[in-house]
Amino acid sequence: MKKVVFDVDGVLLSEEQYFNASALTVWEILYSRDYMGLPSEQNDFDSSMISEGQIAYIRERVWGKDIILRWLYKHNIESTWDMSHICLLGIFWYMARVYKEKTKGMDTLSFVIESVCDLKKVGQLLMGLPIPTAEKVLELLDAEVSQAMSGKELLTRIKQLMKYDIQGDLSFVEKFSVFYNLQIDAFENWYFGDTYYVKQKRKLPYSEGKTGLLIKENSLVPANEILTLFRVLKESGYQLGIATGRNYLEVEVPFKQLGWKNEIDWAYVATSTDSKNAEEYFDKSSLGKPHPFLFSCAIWGKSIQLQQQYIEESVILSEEDEVWIVGDSDVDFYGSQALGTKFIGVRNIVDEHDGSARVFEENQIPCVEKVTDILSIIKMPPNYK
Repeated sequence: MKKVVFDVDGVLLSEEQYFNASALTVWEILYSRDYMGLPSEQNDFDSSMISEGQIAYIRERVWGKDIILRWLYKHNIESTWDMSHICLLGIFWYMARVYKEKTKGMDTLSFVIESVCDLKKVGQLLMGLPIPTAEKVLELLDAEVSQAMSGKELLTRIKQLMKYDIQGDLSFVEKFSVFYNLQIDAFENWYFGDTYYVKQKRKLPYSEGKTGLLIKENSLVPANEILTLFRVLKESGYQLGIATGRNYLEVEVPFKQLGWKNEIDWAYVATSTDSKNAEEYFDKSSLGKPHPFLFSCAIWGKSIQLQQQYIEESVILSEEDEVWIVGDSDVDFYGSQALGTKFIGVRNIVDEHDGSARVFEENQIPCVEKVTDILSIIKMPPNYK
């Protein structure tokens, strides 16, 4: 068997629309009358008539030339849900500190967030306080969070410190709290748009009128060059597979629009939809990356008869097999390592100095600037030009 398995985000598709959707989520929660309704920007904000220029402006205001995104990557925060959540927590925290300073420490803000109504009350409470820039949010987070902290412990640290500036039940800080889940819904409405949101979630969106960013997905290099890459690999005897943390719809729609869908046998397209279905069916947990389950599905197929063996990691490559995994993240590398495949890293611009880049360097992983450059590493036939 000869096979090349691709991750999607940061390899084939840009992550820009995810970052745009997370920025729009932060913006809408702050300024939309459906949520907090803060006054500074709300008169210019209509989610049903958002333009490309406004998206770029909002992205700049929320992420500050991506300085917060780079900080989050440095602390191993790669989920866009976590990104918008931590950004909003930083904004609330900064405003609460300003309030405390204005009262000379005599008073602190007190609120809970257990519903959208609570969120609107928070908006009324924060009305009139300065909303921090991305630079101010980063300054606060960087001063309070150790460089060594990451993931869950980062949120634990934030919750521990916020109690000195905000009274009340701080469970809204936690992952998958009511507040966190409100953001997920807002993010998915921005990303999928109303039509695909209903198809995906089986319910109407809370704040309707969005066309969605999924239909605007961009490839990292021109789509026709990736199409050529796929065809050259197949002509050279390599089968293709996909292993991604995206769900099925998030792969199907852009692949169809970019002209790639018919180039791949979808029995070897493994998505988070597959890992979640397997977790439920086999009563297992954490079958997403870096667990090799998705990579196994992309290599040997998604047959339910084989999935138990993938979970047990009992299916192995033979000496004759030549399998390459192409990814931009350390979790892709760890999955590859577990299966004993060859690996090629694609450099991630946001994470170029931290996290995955460091893992690739430490393990002497061959890396390329763009996915089409992998042909210079994979052994091609002598007549290949």
